[in-house]
Amino acid sequence: NDIVAVRYPVVPNNITIHLGAPDEAARNITVPFTDYISNVVASEVYPTWPQNALIANAYVIISFALNRIYNEWYRSKGYNFDITSSPIYDQTYTPNRSTYANIDDIAQDIFDN
Repeated sequence: NDIVAVRYPVVPNNITIHLGAPDEAARNITVPFTDYISNVVASEVYPTWPQNALIANAYVIISFALNRIYNEWYRSKGYNFDITSSPIYDQTYTPNRSTYANIDDIAQDIFDN
């Protein structure tokens, strides 16, 4: 048995999002993971919140998305995506939405660290 221990979790470069509920006929898009985080933060909280609140929300959003990816929540059920855009099931992702510089900076800083 060749078992390789992973000391640190690997954050993916990209995430594939189903733009609807899991069984809904909707398209899938693949975006950079940091773009996904910026988009979800901007979709779920206000950019005027205190910096620490934005950072805390970014960590929650990242943790939830990574849980879906690492546990293969949807892929293990035969779907070809990592997460949905539906807040009923996952987190709000809004295609082509504008984000905010302060939120983009937080997502990038967290990803880089």
